[in-house]
Amino acid sequence: MGNPQHYSIELPGRCLALINGLWPKASKLHGGESPELGPLTSTFLISMSMPILTIPLERVERQIGKAEDQAYADDRHLGTKAAEEFVDVIRKGKLGATPFYKDGTWRFVCVREKPFPNIANGLPDELAAALSSVEAEIAARDMPASQWVSILRNAMAHGGIAYLDQNGRSSYGTPMKMFAFVSGKYARPKCEHAEADCRFGMGKLEGLNILRISETDYRQFLEAWVAWLATTKITKMSAA
Repeated sequence: MGNPQHYSIELPGRCLALINGLWPKASKLHGGESPELGPLTSTFLISMSMPILTIPLERVERQIGKAEDQAYADDRHLGTKAAEEFVDVIRKGKLGATPFYKDGTWRFVCVREKPFPNIANGLPDELAAALSSVEAEIAARDMPASQWVSILRNAMAHGGIAYLDQNGRSSYGTPMKMFAFVSGKYARPKCEHAEADCRFGMGKLEGLNILRISETDYRQFLEAWVAWLATTKITKMSAA
């Protein structure tokens, strides 16, 4: 693979090309001794989607507002339109107004009452039901796009991903059909020292933000996301 001219724009296209090119192979692979659980497409899709989502966020969106001498992985200087797009679409807009949103695909529920569930034990039935509601669909459509990307980013960074069945349930021993992305909401930590000494600390867990989407819709979303990145026209998309 040649060195990308614009890493945050070209790498997602390359990862998407790998998904599409290797999908037939992944669909024939099964893990362990449980072929009834289906092929390893979900694991493949999540693994390949991480750089598709996080690299543009880290190298463009997260750099917005920083002084040049405070950034070390910053693609903004390679073209101003990407930064402008992230401001207009992500920082100022709602998920339902983004070019990569499709009606009914995303569901959103926030949990603010303790005890908070541990997704390692599966998604509680009441949360699964809430995520299947019309209210959850509306909540996702109307949520700030900045909150949406923050949940995805944090879920991927901290392992907050759950596999769900076709009914949106954590039914072990059945094929996976949906993803749940779970991100914790923490209180601002109380600090007795300078702000700079405490910025990496976290307070108590105050709630959970949960996004749900089917595997099929997630793959289609990645196509739309990469297509949106391409519209920044910073460089030609490469599948090398």
